[in-house]
Amino acid sequence: MKQKKGLIIVLSLAMVTIILLLGIGGKRYMDRKKTDTNFENQRKAALALRKEEPHMTKIEFTSEGSRPGIGIPWTVGAKVTLDDEVFNMSVEADGDYSINLGKDENNYKSNKLKEIKNKKVTEHDLKVIYSNGKSEEIK
Repeated sequence: MKQKKGLIIVLSLAMVTIILLLGIGGKRYMDRKKTDTNFENQRKAALALRKEEPHMTKIEFTSEGSRPGIGIPWTVGAKVTLDDEVFNMSVEADGDYSINLGKDENNYKSNKLKEIKNKKVTEHDLKVIYSNGKSEEIK
């Protein structure tokens, strides 16, 4: 009888251990998959934004990006350089974006953006710096 109870306890502990290990492994897998998707989305966002803003010479992602809520698309923060002027933006994977202007720089940045957009676009490479620190040059 004591052997049966001991065997049941050992088997129960083994099952709990297996379930915990599977749960931890599954979470790590899903986190890695989410991170890979975020980096793919960062690249898509850079390429799509380049079509919208051809004056862009550099984009540095300041976060991995996320889908903040129901109905809200994947969005990431980035420092975007347009004609040597840096703008803080929220960028979506499809290239939609919003520029985050502070109180002090509101008029200056708005005027500067209009000025940049009126300039003739010259062909140039795009430097992309991902949130993990890796970078690439896109022709």
